[in-house]
Amino acid sequence: MSRQLPCGADCMRGVLLFLNGLFVLVGLALLGIGIYIKVDTNFASVLSKLATDGSFEVKTIGFLAFVMIGGGIFTLLVALLGCVGALWNNRCLLFTYAIILIILMLLELVGFILAMVYKGKLKGLFEEPLFKVLDVALKNKDNATILAFQDLENSMKCCGVHNESDYFGYFIEKSKQCKQHLDSKGCAQAIIDLFNKNLPIIGGTLGGILVIELFGLIGACVLAVALKDSPESRYSSSPVSWSKFAPGRR
Repeated sequence: MSRQLPCGADCMRGVLLFLNGLFVLVGLALLGIGIYIKVDTNFASVLSKLATDGSFEVKTIGFLAFVMIGGGIFTLLVALLGCVGALWNNRCLLFTYAIILIILMLLELVGFILAMVYKGKLKGLFEEPLFKVLDVALKNKDNATILAFQDLENSMKCCGVHNESDYFGYFIEKSKQCKQHLDSKGCAQAIIDLFNKNLPIIGGTLGGILVIELFGLIGACVLAVALKDSPESRYSSSPVSWSKFAPGRR
């Protein structure tokens, strides 16, 4: 008599599909945010300048949109791999999916550790490169970059990079924020404050994603091992037959 998969393994397949559904939502969120940053004129010009004129560390900020878009697409592909592996009962795909999850978890842990390490060095990473972008734009009368920076000032309630004194000697129409609030803090500090404020949220979100990935890793390994111990054809690498769910003929 042929052996059946344990009920727990069948349940694990359902859990794995559910977790990959969550991965799809995460991937779509990353993709949407990345596209928004890329097309939004308030950020695009300044970020593109940082990508070309900044230091190596700051260039990563300039490529933020591309990183998020790439991360969203990659997450969607990983979710697709997990779903196909579970539906097709393919051990090779399931183990590949598990290996990718392990690599992702390690990269996310390294990224979080680096974020904590660089937390106290953000001022040096942001301030001077950002000031260089603004100073060059003012000297060259780069209106596109100046307007983008002014939009940034209005949205983040800041003025200049260090403060309002960054505009001394330049006869330009200042942003509404700079004209109405001369004591506004610099935009470099505003960005740092925003990062520090959202760091717990970022950490909590990353922790949640790590937990989902851990359950996905366990689920893929459990299902792959269960498939190894069940030689039935319905647990082979061929697609799942959905005919068993159809009403039987009398």
